Amino acid sequence: MKRTVYLLLLLLSAMLLLLGACAAAEEPSPELAEYVEPEPVIVAYNPLTNVGMDREVQARLLCVSIDNNPEARMHSGISKADLLYELPAEGGIPRIVAVFYSQPADMIGPVRSSRPYIIDVARGLDGLFVHCGWSEDARLYLQSGVVDYLNELTYSDYFWRDSRRDMPHNLYTSTSDIYNYLQSYELRRVQEVRPLVFREDGEPLGGVETGTDIYVTYDYADNYYQYIPEEGLYYRYIDGEPHMDIAYNKQIAVANIIIQKVSSTVLDSEGRLHIDMTAGGEAILLSGGQMLEGSWSRADLDSETIFTDSEGNEFALATGLTFIQICDQHVEIDVPLIDGAAAE
Repeated sequence: MKRTVYLLLLLLSAMLLLLGACAAAEEPSPELAEYVEPEPVIVAYNPLTNVGMDREVQARLLCVSIDNNPEARMHSGISKADLLYELPAEGGIPRIVAVFYSQPADMIGPVRSSRPYIIDVARGLDGLFVHCGWSEDARLYLQSGVVDYLNELTYSDYFWRDSRRDMPHNLYTSTSDIYNYLQSYELRRVQEVRPLVFREDGEPLGGVETGTDIYVTYDYADNYYQYIPEEGLYYRYIDGEPHMDIAYNKQIAVANIIIQKVSSTVLDSEGRLHIDMTAGGEAILLSGGQMLEGSWSRADLDSETIFTDSEGNEFALATGLTFIQICDQHVEIDVPLIDGAAAE
């Protein structure tokens, strides 16, 4: 009898253990915690774009003269610039100045020659001016020491030519090549940069509403910007095609367009121009689908150009890239307004 009871107890214990194991097996396993990408730590803001950065930028402003002849398009590297300019030049073919500060660019160009008023862009920024060749006036101006410069005619080791394009529209450099030049010749590689003024995210410009299609037409550069409200960006087109950075397969898109009105005079039979970059004049800011009219001034050639509204407040920009269109009396400007009028 005792043996029977013992066997029954043993069997009961085994059954209980088996039931416990089954219950444990049926319990759902705890789900793995979903991985959440940590927010980047912002330690500084780009003074030219207001974009948050995970490091302090210790760099020089590199101002590269870019060929904008139709045969030189599309360009390389300019989507990596922190500030862009376009200026008139002889023959109605404008030049672009791309200013690099916070990002490397492995291919920049095509690089082209200098003119005194183009040099004045770099001079006002206290940047290094990068170019290939010069007019006689530009040569004398640069050799007077008004700005640091890198000329391919003298320092060709820091440039290369792309055999897939015809000369002279095939000369390129890179930010690393330019910094190697600065280091080799013991020139400044770091500078203080005056921050531009920016609006808070979502803050309207406070100007008048514009249409989405903006036109800035030089003789040989029919520029068209299309504003995309959902992105707050103006996508750039040139001669009917998206203005692409072919090195990075990216269309140029900017958060702000500044139109700086100047007056030019022809100097010689080649059609070279004189533009007084301290004269002051009218300015227009296009940002966030709105337009604000104002003016520009520059105390002297060693000072930066300041853009202000009618009350004297400096233009407040949206975060992102700015394209400054320097327009003489021959450039056609068409900014349609919502009420049917147009700014010119």
